[in-house]
Amino acid sequence: MKKLQFYLLPIICVLFFAACEDPDSSPKALLNVLLVDSPAKWDSVFVEIEGVDIEVLADGRENQNQIFFLEYKSGDKRIKVSDLVGGNALLLGRNELPIGQIINATIILGDEHSMFIDEKEYILKLIDPSDDQISLSTSIDIEQGISYDILLDMDLEKSIVQASESPLTYALDPTFELVKGAGTIELSGILKPLTLFPAIFMISETDTFTTHTNTSGQYLFRVPMGKYGFYFDPKNELYQDTTFSLDLTADVDSVLKEITFKVKP
Repeated sequence: MKKLQFYLLPIICVLFFAACEDPDSSPKALLNVLLVDSPAKWDSVFVEIEGVDIEVLADGRENQNQIFFLEYKSGDKRIKVSDLVGGNALLLGRNELPIGQIINATIILGDEHSMFIDEKEYILKLIDPSDDQISLSTSIDIEQGISYDILLDMDLEKSIVQASESPLTYALDPTFELVKGAGTIELSGILKPLTLFPAIFMISETDTFTTHTNTSGQYLFRVPMGKYGFYFDPKNELYQDTTFSLDLTADVDSVLKEITFKVKP
């Protein structure tokens, strides 16, 4: 579930990072990079990802940042983002980083992106060809012997845009949000009726997270603790939207009550 705000979740990809030094010559920490999100009105969405550059300020190397490329080592680098929903995860890889601080992650895209609507394929070209590298700044201290997760949340609501009406074409404006795995909360629930393809928004003072439901009406967020406003958009003018607020101040996963969209009077 960017703001890609690609929390690109729902979807999950784990990438591995290899240090340039001998693995036994210095202390290391394990890093998992997770890609999350889900589609709404689209039958399926494919995004090609070559890998991720992780920039690290290693301890003892002041002003000498190191970049580690995590290649997605799949024969077909086109990831079916539409399958990464409701907590499903795709393992891309796993490796170690030197201890220090992660200060940036750059997602490197390929050029083969597409989606299907009613079994018709639409090629997704990047609106701006220079957007094949999406840089996300962060600040994550990494210590020896600890496993860390980074969540790359791709917001398909914002990433897929209609480019023209006649003929009907779409384009890709890749929108991602980087969320630290530590200190996040899993929030899930069910929306009905299942015939709808709703979008769910979690809005804080600084960020907006979006996701959608799977075929069983289930949705899942992984977000930092904080106060959020919720907006459930049925994506159907026959139904009323739903809004409420929630204070997620405790580091406890939560399951919300089932919500059924009401028909407009």
